[in-house]
Parts: sequence; C-alpha cells; structure tokens
Amino acid sequence: MKLDDIETSTPVRVPVSARWQDRPILIVDPSNFLRRLIADVLRHAGADHVHTFASKDDGLSAAVTYARPIIIADWSQAASAGPALTRALRRKNLPVRRAPVIALGNSGQMREVERARDAGVNAFLLRPVAPASLFARLDETVARPRPYVETESFAGPDRRTRPNQNGRIAWKRGVDVESGLATPLEAALAQADAMAEAMMRQGDMIAARVGRSLRQYLETVRDVGPRETEIITLHRSALRRLQEFENAPDAHRNELVNGLEEITARRLAA
Repeated sequence: MKLDDIETSTPVRVPVSARWQDRPILIVDPSNFLRRLIADVLRHAGADHVHTFASKDDGLSAAVTYARPIIIADWSQAASAGPALTRALRRKNLPVRRAPVIALGNSGQMREVERARDAGVNAFLLRPVAPASLFARLDETVARPRPYVETESFAGPDRRTRPNQNGRIAWKRGVDVESGLATPLEAALAQADAMAEAMMRQGDMIAARVGRSLRQYLETVRDVGPRETEIITLHRSALRRLQEFENAPDAHRNELVNGLEEITARRLAA
C-alpha cells in the first residue's frame, strides 16, 4: 500500500494506559537485525504490543490501524523510512497525525537533528541506542507530551520549548504576539530570519533564499495585513515544498524559488 493510498480505518484499540509499554509500538527499519534488536529490548522492558516493518508504506498502513501508536523509525539518511513516514503521518487528514515519532539516526550533526525536528519528530536518538536512553525518551514522550502545532509550513510537536535567557519557555510566535511581546510585523520578520538561518545550518542554500525573500518584502511594509499575510503564506508553502523535495535536482528546486522571488518582486513594484 502506497503512502497516498492510506484510507481512514477503524483503529485497533488497546486499554488506555499511562505506560508506553501498554501502547502499540511500531518499529520501521529496513534492517531485519536492527528491527529485531530494538523489538527484543522493548519486549524485555515489558512492551506488550511491538510490531516491526521494513518499509515506510507498511509502517504507515499499520499506524492507521492502531489507536495511540508510538513509532520508532530509521533516520539514517534522507531516503530512509523515517522522513517520508513522519511527513505522511503529520498530514491533517490522518487520524494518527499526532502519533509520537522517535527517530534513530547515524549522524548527530545539528542539521540532521533539525531536519528531523522540522519534519515533526518527538525525539532524535543516535545509534547504537542505549536502552536507558530509549526508555527515557519513551517515558518523556508519554508522560510530558509537548503541545502539537499545525501551521502552513509545519505540523508536529512544538519546537520552541527551550527556556530563553529569562527562564521563560518560548512557545509559538503567535503567543508572543497575543501577549504583546512582539508586533505581528516583528514576529513575521523573526520568522523570516529563522527560515533562512535554519536552512543555512542544514546546508540548504536554495531553501535559505525563501527566508531572505520574505525579509526583503517585509522590510518594505509597515504592518501585516491581508496582503502581507498572503505573501507570508506563499513563502511558508514554498519552504514546505522545498523540504518535501529536498532530494530533487537543484535545477527544479531553484526554479521554484525563482518563481517565488519573481512574485515577490512584482508585489514590491506594485
């Protein structure tokens, strides 16, 4: 079954419990050895409903059949099951879009961690995974779930959860605007900078142009109204498309950004 062919079905329910050991755990990894290794570790810790799958399609197909599943997915490379599976899970039309996802990667480079975070994972662990570390992430995911966020460009656990210099938890910028900590324009400019900075840290200079294009436009306006909101949404959508097709040829990705910049330039000249 393909990712786009998944249909809503009646989930298989298990008793509601505060323990991750009592919830369905789906392990998605192409390596038979690694699947069995993780499954054995979880079962030894008392997990009663562990299921393993080799492909992202089988993993997603299984995810929609269970209530309150937890997914542990391979994230060893961009073409791994984890990235495509997580993005598919976070689609708004799936009943399991908020299912916790724990990514298992081979690289701890900041750009890889941020790429997983921006796809919507709950936690990122490096292989070889120590059982204690895996159990700690599972405990945290179930006992202290982060707020779930859905925007034009992102769906998943809130990424802004680190205390700032004043010790306050920094949540979404929309909350900052509502509480009077920032104007809509200030928040939009900060978002534009964050877009460019995040993509540059990931080494994606093509996607970084989206943030710079948005800042160039916002620097010419005095407030955020319907016209500006439309441009912001357009840039968010473009960034999301670039992230979905991060492995596409550079020529195709550049063409998308060129079109975005042309639209922005026309709006500036109007």
